[in-house]
Amino acid sequence: GVKTSPIISLVSIEEFEHTLFRTPELYFGYKFAQNRNQLGSQEGFQPSRTVTYTEPTNIELNKFYPIGNWKNHEDGMELTTLNGSIKLSFNAKEVNIVTENNAQLEIFLDGVPLTEKYSGTDIVSGNQLIVSDPGMYNIINSDTSISHIMEIQIKGKGFQAFTFTFG
Repeated sequence: GVKTSPIISLVSIEEFEHTLFRTPELYFGYKFAQNRNQLGSQEGFQPSRTVTYTEPTNIELNKFYPIGNWKNHEDGMELTTLNGSIKLSFNAKEVNIVTENNAQLEIFLDGVPLTEKYSGTDIVSGNQLIVSDPGMYNIINSDTSISHIMEIQIKGKGFQAFTFTFG
């Protein structure tokens, strides 16, 4: 018979399913998020206004929920008080946040402090992440796709969040 060898390698079922069900990029800016239905908070986007977002009673997959006083900008949201938080239900191997302005973040998964098993490369100690420069910070890093509710507790007036990306 004729011997053949495949020219392309096939993608594993696990990798295909991970890509299929992975949380999409989430945008904090009202201009980018328009018609994407990604902000889960009942208060919604209010362009150029500071909104007091309340604790959600229900958290839906692939939506984010700011809590506290946040100013709505075209490209992101800005924390206008010293403390605030963001909740998010996601499915991914990796979670990153694009942000700027100095802040101290504490990360929780399903209500408990982030453990080393899922710690992203930018977690400095325990469940802490220090934002000091504008850029993308890796919060969660896992070998397998995981589904969790993440809460980011933020200390830092002026902290800005632009995007969540997922891997």
